[in-house]
Amino acid sequence: MGKNQAYKAMQRARLGSSSGGPEDADEGMTDGSFHSPEWHAARLASLRTSHTITWEEFKRKQREDEAKRDELEADKDRMMKEYRAQLDAERAKKLAHGRNHSSNKSHRTKERKERDQKKRSSKKRKRSKRSSSSSSSSSSSETSSSDDEERDSRRSKSRRREKRRKSRAKHSGSDGEDGGAAGPVPLSRFFGTVKS
Repeated sequence: MGKNQAYKAMQRARLGSSSGGPEDADEGMTDGSFHSPEWHAARLASLRTSHTITWEEFKRKQREDEAKRDELEADKDRMMKEYRAQLDAERAKKLAHGRNHSSNKSHRTKERKERDQKKRSSKKRKRSKRSSSSSSSSSSSETSSSDDEERDSRRSKSRRREKRRKSRAKHSGSDGEDGGAAGPVPLSRFFGTVKS
């Protein structure tokens, strides 16, 4: 006798057999279960008609799903390759219009030549103005513009030489201020005399 049936029997004894409902329901059960034989028959019939698949059907469905997944991944890969090719083409197009492009080289060299010529002509004008003003202001009119140009070129060359010597002296590590010591260099040497 099951626990539930014992409990029901105890309740019946306590209350008396005044209610006939539970006794009527218990009469159909002979195997000790809570459901009638009709319910069990209906349950078995519903289990037979329910949608359960066999192992072969399950495996076939799994293979189909895997094939779909592979197809999607291949499609994504193809789309990514197309996208990368498009980006590379755009990048190449943008780089083609860059500074070092060969088709623009001849055009740019012409522009540079024109600029250089303009600079030279403006420098010559400035030199000729200086020489003419200096020759007119000086008492001796024997100096010519060609002599002034030679002097200017000599001055610029001498300035360049001085700059080179200074830079070499700085980079060589031996300086007249340090007494030739190859030790730590004071910061004032780099910054000069800065007044704060």
